[in-house]
Amino acid sequence: MAFKKIVYILSFKGNEHQWMMFDGKELTESEGPAEKNRHPVVALLPDPLFFFFKPRGVIKSRHAKSATTMQMNYSFPVQEEEFKVLRPSGDAVLGYTGHDLLDRFLERHREVLSKATVLTTVFAVCWRAAVAEGLSVWSWKGQGMRILACGDELTYFRGSDEEFKSRFKRLGLDGDPEDMDFTKACDIFSKKKVRWARLNLLNGLRSGGGSDKSVTIDYKPFAIAVILVTLIGMLFIGGQYHRWQQSQKQANEWRGKLKDVYVSALGPNPGSDPYGKILYKLDQLKSGGDNGGVDVLGLLAVLSESAPVGIEIEGFSLGADSGNIRGKVSSYEEVDAMMEKLAANSQFNFVLEQANNIEGGISISLRAEYNR
Repeated sequence: MAFKKIVYILSFKGNEHQWMMFDGKELTESEGPAEKNRHPVVALLPDPLFFFFKPRGVIKSRHAKSATTMQMNYSFPVQEEEFKVLRPSGDAVLGYTGHDLLDRFLERHREVLSKATVLTTVFAVCWRAAVAEGLSVWSWKGQGMRILACGDELTYFRGSDEEFKSRFKRLGLDGDPEDMDFTKACDIFSKKKVRWARLNLLNGLRSGGGSDKSVTIDYKPFAIAVILVTLIGMLFIGGQYHRWQQSQKQANEWRGKLKDVYVSALGPNPGSDPYGKILYKLDQLKSGGDNGGVDVLGLLAVLSESAPVGIEIEGFSLGADSGNIRGKVSSYEEVDAMMEKLAANSQFNFVLEQANNIEGGISISLRAEYNR
């Protein structure tokens, strides 16, 4: 058994309303949708509450809506009501505006209209069906009016059928226009699978007075905006997380290299404050100890400048006010030259305590004291 696409239709006559149901084949009377209804509910508002306008030459343009609005503003410059555009498909464009009495009508029928998912008119339905059928010349007869659609124009008529035929002949058209009514339009909707939801006329119209926000708000733009903002936010967070990972990796590399420096200076157990220990040791080396001893760095600097090339330092010891250096040079001439240079130094007083011949050179022993 094939599934039936049911559409509930609400129509109005005066202050009364009537429910109908279209099951894809027949349009029958109905008691209306149930409380928990999942089928489309189309409310047919009175056509005299709207004025429709067919634009010229903009049907397939991507700027069809803005071009239609410009044409309506140019054609009706004193119109105070806002112009809107209905574009249910790429080849269907219809301009329209609401009557001053629209809000009052919506307020009066607020309760029953709250069940509707689409607010449109019989003419809008017939127009969409004519577009789907590809009709170029057709007519529709409604409440106290008749509209002739010919090419890019809609011509409104009031009066008898004789007046319509007379004015139709004046347009110079051959043959008779195709009559379009609501029943025929429903059959075309079913055959062409036209979507009712795209005929909602109250999207974007003023929501004051009697308009019901529960059936006139189009949530699609808001949903798209939420999705875009979410995607942008996720990309931003992902980028920041990647940067944080790179920073953490670089920081860990720096910490590892710094630890290697501490280990090389302080041994395998640098302690909880290795930087403080290094500063303390540097202070000790500069001052020679807490009691103002020998300046080790200064002593080594003077010895390096005065010693001959190839000298071998075998050891040194430091006391409170002096230090002993033991080394080896090639000859006595180098010893004499070194002592002359050391004697010119004003910071330390160097004394040669011992110089002995050994295998491969001369063994020397120096004592260095501060010149106080």
